[in-house]
Amino acid sequence: MQIFFKIIFIISLLNITANAYSFTSLKYAAKLINSSKALPPHQIKKLAKLLEEIHGTKKIGKVLGKMKLPNEVLEDTFMRLAIYTKKIKRKEAEEMMQHLKNVPGFRTTLRKIIGQSGKKTVGHLHELRLAKKASTNGFKVVGIGEKFSDGIKSMPSDIDVLLRKKNKLFAIEAKSYLPTTNMKPSMIKADMKTLSNYTKQNKSKNIIPIFSITNKPSSKNTLTILKTEAKKNGVQLIYGNPQEQIEQIKLLSEIL
Repeated sequence: MQIFFKIIFIISLLNITANAYSFTSLKYAAKLINSSKALPPHQIKKLAKLLEEIHGTKKIGKVLGKMKLPNEVLEDTFMRLAIYTKKIKRKEAEEMMQHLKNVPGFRTTLRKIIGQSGKKTVGHLHELRLAKKASTNGFKVVGIGEKFSDGIKSMPSDIDVLLRKKNKLFAIEAKSYLPTTNMKPSMIKADMKTLSNYTKQNKSKNIIPIFSITNKPSSKNTLTILKTEAKKNGVQLIYGNPQEQIEQIKLLSEIL
């Protein structure tokens, strides 16, 4: 009889655990927008499984493409996938949705975040965090990852974050690197030149080009190259976390 009750107790415990996991799972997949067209949680879970497969993001793109969903629902879907796969916490996701919804490039950047490349996820998340901080500090976010052909690189480049404050447009190349990250001189030169060319091709927009890095490189040689190329191309060089960068950009908006 004691064995029977032990078995019943174990089964009950397993059911409670399973229900708790199911509730948590549904919470992660719950919609972020008030739209009847937003996908139900079970569909988010189904799409998340596709991400485990090779070319998962492309497969998800094909599935969503056939559904012909409005932009706000696609933003909601990609952000919920980012939450469900633990790329981003829900509170931060809600803040980003509030401040960046319908910003050109927001949806495509979210799509890049849910991919399997850890480095790309970190980099694109940093772009969104910088854009969100800018929005909460009086800047208008004009675009994220805006495509641009600089005439140098074989493929179209992009401007990571575009911000506007009054009559000035800030074109930002945003890097999220550790101090010890090896930054290739060729990459630094190419990105600085891209910012310079973007500024020249859009003279009427009163652009201030910025090259930003989360952590100042520990390599003196890298620092020298960064400063030299920034000066040569008329680019502002800043360091710090998103809030620190925005504070520096505020100062630039006042003195330039």
